[in-house]
Amino acid sequence: MLFLFTLLTIFVIGTLLLLKTKSERHFIVFLIRTKHFLKFIDEVAKITPKFWKFVADLAIVISFSGLGAAYLSKYRKESRNLDIIILIFGILAVLMWARDLLLLIVMLCFLLIGILSLSKLKNPLFDFIVATSLISSIFLSAMPWYLAIFEGIFGLLAIVFGSLIEHAFAITSGQSTMPGVSPIIPWIEAGEWGFVIPGLGIFVPLGYGLISLILLLVVHEFSHGILARVHKLDLKSTGLLTLGLIPIGAFVEPDEEKFNETESIVKMRVLSMGSFSNLMLAILSLLLFIFLIMPSNGWVVKDSNISNIENGTSIMAVNYINISPESHTAATMNALLFSNRVYTIKNSTIENKSVVNVTTSKGIFLVKSEELLRVKLRYVPRFRYNYDFLGTNIFAILVGILFWTYFFNFNVALVNLLPIVPFDGGKMVIELISMFKLSEPVVKKIVYAFLFIGLLIILINAYPLLDMLFEWLFLTIT
Repeated sequence: MLFLFTLLTIFVIGTLLLLKTKSERHFIVFLIRTKHFLKFIDEVAKITPKFWKFVADLAIVISFSGLGAAYLSKYRKESRNLDIIILIFGILAVLMWARDLLLLIVMLCFLLIGILSLSKLKNPLFDFIVATSLISSIFLSAMPWYLAIFEGIFGLLAIVFGSLIEHAFAITSGQSTMPGVSPIIPWIEAGEWGFVIPGLGIFVPLGYGLISLILLLVVHEFSHGILARVHKLDLKSTGLLTLGLIPIGAFVEPDEEKFNETESIVKMRVLSMGSFSNLMLAILSLLLFIFLIMPSNGWVVKDSNISNIENGTSIMAVNYINISPESHTAATMNALLFSNRVYTIKNSTIENKSVVNVTTSKGIFLVKSEELLRVKLRYVPRFRYNYDFLGTNIFAILVGILFWTYFFNFNVALVNLLPIVPFDGGKMVIELISMFKLSEPVVKKIVYAFLFIGLLIILINAYPLLDMLFEWLFLTIT
């Protein structure tokens, strides 16, 4: 109750303060505009505009794979970006499938000949077939053939839409009681302020959550702004979207009328950069995260019923066999996602022995197997570097920031590609459909169909969350 009262107080005070400003207000939602960052966006946009256009075109193909290549095929006369993009995917595919040097050379030669032919033909259908084939072949090593083909045709959209559809079937068939989608809300857990994702048991410490969300919003919106300025589109302002005093979004505001009137490729490039920049930030954060953590056992006793082994003791081996996790990266991620999760020693580790040797940070102890099985452990990651400042490990904080930056940016990048307006993916699908030269009524019907199907799938994925809410309300009332 204290947490909710404090949150409500901050909200009310913030709202009252903002009411006295000239900020645009929509009930209790405020748009705080500024022009301070427009010059910075202009300066970045002036740095090799051709490079930014290439990155945006690459983002289109990564987002929509074969369909994205077919769309860019219409604009081959303006640039050779599609040739370079297909070459990149082609080289990746060749490196994955060439078994020896001779085959590698032969495949690269065929690839170059094929790209030169495509460049002369300028045929969207051929570009679609080649791009789909190359991208599908890359994903064949990581997923079933039918999923690889869908990825080759529809891009990242296939991954996010496919996973939501799969989870919707799991919910409707009773195989899963966990929500597939869930909001992030302020919360307090074990005396710590932060954010919780209901139904998933994920708690985000307040500092990590705020930093990660700010990075996500700034990178996303500034990327839109940079591509807008590359194409000489005017920007009115940048700013924050707040609920009372609480930031819930950021924006770069273009001249909407001019943006809607500009040609399709410009709109597509501007829209594609938001999710793509979030995805690149997620990958960079993940790589740095993996670099900073180091393989270790990391198992620390949380609750012991053995006199020899105290709480806080590290356990490294049982019967001299190392019990480190199969993936230190995955174990560290789980430790950050589910900070209160506890583990126990597996029966298979004991091998039906009544007494075992346990190697710990405080020596080797002989204990009964049944006692060891009841010991509760938690995973405490170790880091490649350690630097204490005022009793706090700076690199532990950095690892936390990197992980949550990865977590939020990766998930938002994929969700934002859903073919539902007002997501960027919904607006981009409209531009993709434009290459088929359909009438406006037909385009509207397709957009509404996507919207209906998308909302239905999201509602099914959210059903367990609604069920939990009704159950909580019922218990509270009774």
